[in-house]
Amino acid sequence: MKGASPAVLGIAIVALTGCTAREPKDDPLKMASLGVTHKQLSERLEKAAASDPLVASAFAERGQVVLAIRSGLIEELAGNVAFRYLDRVTVDLTDVHAHSSGELRKKTFLGQIKAGAWDVRVNLGDMAGELRAGSPRVSLRGPDLIDIEMPVDVRETEGSATLRFAWDSAGIANVVCEDFELTREIRGRVLAQHHVLSGALRLDNTGEALTVTPVFPDRRVPLTMDLSAKSWAVVESALRSQDTFGKCGTLMNPELALQGLKELAARGIIVRLPESIFRTVSLPARVQQSVRVNQRAVGLAVKAESLRVETATLWSSVSVEVQNTPKAPTAPPKP
Repeated sequence: MKGASPAVLGIAIVALTGCTAREPKDDPLKMASLGVTHKQLSERLEKAAASDPLVASAFAERGQVVLAIRSGLIEELAGNVAFRYLDRVTVDLTDVHAHSSGELRKKTFLGQIKAGAWDVRVNLGDMAGELRAGSPRVSLRGPDLIDIEMPVDVRETEGSATLRFAWDSAGIANVVCEDFELTREIRGRVLAQHHVLSGALRLDNTGEALTVTPVFPDRRVPLTMDLSAKSWAVVESALRSQDTFGKCGTLMNPELALQGLKELAARGIIVRLPESIFRTVSLPARVQQSVRVNQRAVGLAVKAESLRVETATLWSSVSVEVQNTPKAPTAPPKP
């Protein structure tokens, strides 16, 4: 019944189901009456549909059952799904490391020379980042995407960390000072901050349901860090302990080194959100695979046909075939 409306085809499926599941005792007159009713309803619906653009679009679908969802509703549903991805998420930072390095040059009577190279690493210990999702901005984009802009707030949290600072003298500096490495246990914190993640949700028609799959190419979030006042004092004291004759603090300049560490904390670290957060979710629109006719369950074979975004509406269609009802398994004979 190509070209028939979804409602007409729904009636046709029920009628066909009745015919397929018919027993010899079914009344032929009743079946004939249903056929007449079906024809009358078809004619009335075809006439009414001729002047309705929405129904006309439904006729263009290949499937027998057509679902149309206005953009406002699908965007609301998608927004709720996206909100669930990042609301109240805790990111474990145990295995995350911050790292920075550089060179220090000094003016001498021989000109600019390389005094040495410094390297700093911070292991975040038991620290964690707590994320809270805001209200996302969503919009349909054909043929099968929903664009998402997700605001994310990072809550302030505190935890332990380990800082390792190393100095490697170079050139003439090797003659007057020694290399050194400092390791200190400190207390750090992730500062409260705001970010926006951009991506999309891809729609898919599986036949039984509509699903959305997140497409976020860049799942990185920069987390701005800082140390407690006591921890900064510990780091400063450690650097100044090297500012003596025979050690490299004189050339390295502890004040500049401390400033570099603070700039590293201000830049923060880049954390990639785990893929387990972004998962495929089914929307609350589902086609049942069975119906009851004359108190009997009849199976339906459902096949996806189309999915498209057009004129601020999401269109999805499926084809439906009646399956023979499988016989109940026979119980094995008793011994």
